Amino acid sequence: MGWWSTDILGGDTPLDFEDAIFVICEVEKFPESGGRADLTAEDLTNNLSDIITMIEGVRFGEKYIGFQVLSVLMMKAGAPIPESLFPTLEDACFMDEWAKESDERKEATDGLLAALRAYDNQTPIIVRSRGLFEVMAEKLGNTNN
Repeated sequence: MGWWSTDILGGDTPLDFEDAIFVICEVEKFPESGGRADLTAEDLTNNLSDIITMIEGVRFGEKYIGFQVLSVLMMKAGAPIPESLFPTLEDACFMDEWAKESDERKEATDGLLAALRAYDNQTPIIVRSRGLFEVMAEKLGNTNN
């Protein structure tokens, strides 16, 4: 399907990375009990090396998307970001190819960068991304006006 919005998690590629990170952390994203599970700071911290190895193993341009997703998940969980990883996460915002061509995407990556820089390594920050159905509803709403 591709991308449905310029948001950080607004496409198949970031959701594929998110799924892979859940698998590495051995957390069921949608448990049978219903609802959506969240990764904990401990899940991410204990598996960070394997997550980074997985992201580093993908195609060059997609690597930045993987690190953006990791940023979102770590901040959401209140996980500490190692000082040595921080420049890589910043670069993931700076090197986003789409942001070089789209003001909307640049706004999303700039927002992620600002959140990273404000993050205190423990207080959760939620980076909002519209889901596919939210974007579809917006588009359908705009065509009926």
